[in-house]
Amino acid sequence: MGLNKLKKEMLLDKTTKQHLVQIAGPLALEIIKLYDTDKVYSPEEIAAKLKVKITMIRSTLNSLHYRGIACYKKVRNESNMFEFYWEIKFKKIIEIIIENETENLKRIEEEISYQQGRDYFYCPKKCVDVPFEVAAAYNFRCPNCNKPLEIKDSKKFAESLKRKKTAIMKTITKLQGILEKIEDKTTGYICD
Repeated sequence: MGLNKLKKEMLLDKTTKQHLVQIAGPLALEIIKLYDTDKVYSPEEIAAKLKVKITMIRSTLNSLHYRGIACYKKVRNESNMFEFYWEIKFKKIIEIIIENETENLKRIEEEISYQQGRDYFYCPKKCVDVPFEVAAAYNFRCPNCNKPLEIKDSKKFAESLKRKKTAIMKTITKLQGILEKIEDKTTGYICD
């Protein structure tokens, strides 16, 4: 599988999209999609291609740079002024997402371990979701809306956590496979 095809596959991944938006806002994905080839762009070129204000492009690039995803190179032009050219580290995107998903996996495993053998109660208006001890302290009434708390089906709850765990493990495995095949060529760029 070619490098550009791997980059495109990575950008189609739902988890990748969510993380990029969370890291740098709604323009992050659109900017990164421009880099599915080996071309580098200036912020002005990106703004022209996406028909977006340059300030929004710079803001997004700076957010990506803060996370080590976008790297820049300063080049003097004929007028002796600096122009900035940006490159994207696709490998770094995957590393960050794998790290976040691994943390999510740990949280879900802790939740599975914690909830085993415990009863949970929830508010029908979705205000709270608490274990038996906390529900008892609230006299089995929601502390926000005062509705009676209802017992949660612990079997369904455990199954939903296990499905989440399986989905995260699949995502991590898929991204690790892509990570092994992608090389970043950011020589001469300032990435951190």
